[in-house]
Amino acid sequence: MASVNNLLLIICFTFIFSPCISAASDFKGFSTNLIHIHSPSSPYKNVKAESLAEDTALKSTLSRHAYLRARQQKALQPADFVPPPLIRDKSAFLANLSIGNPPTNVYVVLDTGSDLFWIQCEPCDICYKQKDPIYNRTKSDSYTEMLCNEPPCVSLGREGQCSDSGSCLYQTAYADGARTSGLLSYEKVAFTSHYSDEDKTAQVGFGCGLQNLNFITSNRDGGVLGLGPGLVSLVSQLSAIGKVSKSFAYCFGNISNPNAGGFLVFGDATYLNGDMTPMVIAEFYYVNLLGIGLGVGEPRLDINSSSFERKPDGSGGVIIDSGSTLSVFPPEVYEVVRNAVVDKLKKGYNISPLTSSPDCFEGKIERDLPLFPTLVLYLESTGILNDRWSIFLQRYDELFCLGFTSGEGLSIIGTLAQQSYKFGYNLELSTLSIESNPDCGF
Repeated sequence: MASVNNLLLIICFTFIFSPCISAASDFKGFSTNLIHIHSPSSPYKNVKAESLAEDTALKSTLSRHAYLRARQQKALQPADFVPPPLIRDKSAFLANLSIGNPPTNVYVVLDTGSDLFWIQCEPCDICYKQKDPIYNRTKSDSYTEMLCNEPPCVSLGREGQCSDSGSCLYQTAYADGARTSGLLSYEKVAFTSHYSDEDKTAQVGFGCGLQNLNFITSNRDGGVLGLGPGLVSLVSQLSAIGKVSKSFAYCFGNISNPNAGGFLVFGDATYLNGDMTPMVIAEFYYVNLLGIGLGVGEPRLDINSSSFERKPDGSGGVIIDSGSTLSVFPPEVYEVVRNAVVDKLKKGYNISPLTSSPDCFEGKIERDLPLFPTLVLYLESTGILNDRWSIFLQRYDELFCLGFTSGEGLSIIGTLAQQSYKFGYNLELSTLSIESNPDCGF
């Protein structure tokens, strides 16, 4: 593996000299902007900024970790194993798509930990309040119901059922008591190309949510865009119908900056140019995390790499997840990393953890942590360099907290650790491309 100094040089070189996209180029790809929830151009800019509060991020990350471990166990257990319901993490970035004919604008959360793309649909039995108009299937001339014997429906397993008329039904539950169910259907989805003024469309399967219960009224999104490797996921469907290669990429800007942007792309337009690391594609996207260091060029922290290994029975391991805000490490890893970060805060910045909240500190990241050492996640053949904005999360005006937490078994690299990088998933070659992109420019 290259040294960290060489790694940094390679990443910067890749970023600076990556090819530009020509409007005249003929690429088979789809793309859409990611909008920060509090961006001036966001329809939800006046919603309370709870998604950036560490206590919300911590609770949702831990609940999601429990769900992801349950999904992992489901793949290992007998068919009658029923996992606890999942929780939808609150995201700082939403994907903007249009669906139907005439088109309805929708905002959805990206989720690499699940497969189904679903939105609220009218006329519905129960719909929660959302800021943007709810899609109405009866007013679209491109809407059709999916039959229960079609592969996307069959792939839902226990979450799919067959109606008396032969239509496919879906149901999904969440740990906070919310649940959605409805029809698995086909509809025209439009993506705005970044390299031309053309809108690209595809007829894809999606969950048309007719009963959406116990969702809080301040919810900002209209549904979830599943990016997992399953047959029903959007990336698998677009590839199966010959629209794009089986690949996608995204980039999250600085979560703490409401003016930050991002993008999501599918197919050839993903430009998988960054440093490559192998992935194991199972129910999630697994990567090989070899170690962690604090400071570029500094020795790695004293962590046994076996803590990150995926066990022969399929448990454990490290996944990349767009639905978890914080990263999650096994307790023995978390303690080592936390102690190193806290020691640097005490000795270099005269900042100590709060007695009442040992993972939180008084102050402001931008003002009080100049030149804080980089946290390096050493992956096979490459790495991720996390600056202060990825190591910490500003909870309140004068309080910041760690951007990682502790959890047994499965390790997660969350969105804080991913921000300011382009992550490209090649499902055909089972590789993950990682490219520095501070401004998330496409």
